Amino acid sequence: MIIIIFSFTLFLSAEEILVSIKNPDNQILKWVKDQNIEITHSQKNELLDIIINEKQLVYLQNKQYQFDILSTEEQRLRDIAGYRNYEDVTTELQLIASTYPTITQLTSLGNSTCHDYYLEGDSDYSDFQFEVWCLKLSDNPNENEDEPNIFYAAEIHAREPISLEVDMHILNYLVSNYGVIDSVTAWIDSTQIWFIPLMNPDGHKLVTEGWHTYHRKNMLDNNANGVPDYSIADGVDLNRNFGYVWGDNGTSNDPNSSLYHGPYEWSEKETTFARNLLRSHKFFAGITYHSYGQDVLYPLGHLPGACSYDHEIMGDLAVNMAATIPRISGGYYTPMQAVDFGYTCQGTMGDWGYAEQRIFSYTIELATTFIPQESQVEQICENNLQAALIMLDRVNHSTITGLITDENEEPLIVEVYVTEIDSVSGMTSVEPFRSGNSFGRYYRLLLPGEYAFTFHKENYADIIKSNVTISEDSNTELDICLKPEFINSQDINIFVESDFINLQCENEADYNYEIYSSSNPYTNFELNITGEFVNDSQWKEVISDNQKFFMIKRISAE
Repeated sequence: MIIIIFSFTLFLSAEEILVSIKNPDNQILKWVKDQNIEITHSQKNELLDIIINEKQLVYLQNKQYQFDILSTEEQRLRDIAGYRNYEDVTTELQLIASTYPTITQLTSLGNSTCHDYYLEGDSDYSDFQFEVWCLKLSDNPNENEDEPNIFYAAEIHAREPISLEVDMHILNYLVSNYGVIDSVTAWIDSTQIWFIPLMNPDGHKLVTEGWHTYHRKNMLDNNANGVPDYSIADGVDLNRNFGYVWGDNGTSNDPNSSLYHGPYEWSEKETTFARNLLRSHKFFAGITYHSYGQDVLYPLGHLPGACSYDHEIMGDLAVNMAATIPRISGGYYTPMQAVDFGYTCQGTMGDWGYAEQRIFSYTIELATTFIPQESQVEQICENNLQAALIMLDRVNHSTITGLITDENEEPLIVEVYVTEIDSVSGMTSVEPFRSGNSFGRYYRLLLPGEYAFTFHKENYADIIKSNVTISEDSNTELDICLKPEFINSQDINIFVESDFINLQCENEADYNYEIYSSSNPYTNFELNITGEFVNDSQWKEVISDNQKFFMIKRISAE
């Protein structure tokens, strides 16, 4: 049966071969572009890894380019025997959930694309009845607690099953050591940890069953023929489908390309599952595992020259993580901003997570090929454990956190600006950092030092806190209560004294005040500079012939 499947695979498409070209010149780069060949890894002027067919391999041989064959169909068919398939993952997640019911919650984010085709009546997809599973790890897994959130996601690209293995290894380590290792117990008790080990189950089936071992995409029926083609003809590259600067750079408009970004942004169910989860909680960081390259990447990476406001802080964490991950051939993983990876691309999960949610959303490129041989899997998993734990613990030091509420102690979504970071010129425009919607909690990961913070929300008065110290070994707690921009008229005491009209309100430590006045009620209020403040909360003005209406505006005391 296996021989029949594999033979059918070769009949469906020409063999795809991964080669690494040494010292690529402009001529070979032009040929790669003209042939619309996929670049999988690049180091400027040193190497260029590409996926080609047999005919293109002959071209390289005839041109006498120096190259190494990194992976062939025969090698991949041999190696995939050591990897979990969908049924393995589902069974294992269900076992974990039943074994550790007090710290886990297993939920389905939804049906895969092909599962819906089957439910719509297309029996040709009966073998694709898959769901995208998400396991939450926490001491109160069925509740949404006021705790930081972190994610570990994998297998967004089908041909990268080593990412799933690493994700499951981390999950198993944490659940099996709860109540055994103090640090693990503390992390699970104080954090909400989310695992999505198999983001692309439809594509994963093609790889693990040998139908198309280099399948990268999901299985969207691009040609609308109503059947799974078991080839590159189907599918969207999910890591080009996220809705931040979705476009053409590093992607393709061709449905037959491995880099096809889909008909429009967020067109794929699997990407919207990730989006909805990350929007529903306040995540401070996360890792999406890929292969290959042996790199720790942080955003941004969508266009040449892109640079994130938090690049120094994210870079520091990348350095710390990379220094714990041994390379297969010696040395350690390379930390870098994604823009320096060798090529840039739009519509990625990492860039979207940072640009919209300001999540420190990392990509770790595992191993030296997409599907490492079975004998390397366990070591790659073990090598990557410490880095995952470093990220998990990062929120517990060099971080400022607190609750932001209104006068009634209700949580507010507020923009939190750090002057020394968010005011730097030349950075790529992204959404402001905001507190979470459930509790008004914010976490800003920083480097040790002193910073100035501005807390801003439309129709509320800003609060500025300067000279706030962030220490290396602990967190700084700073709760904020924002009040409306203008003081409620019922809270203003107006009285006449001699030739003066006086306005008096409660003195508030975080604010100074400005007076606005108008000759007509509720209209044309302008800043009044004719009076004077007697003290922090009382203002007086000489009574004029033109009776005025007044408002008191709060402004930050700093």
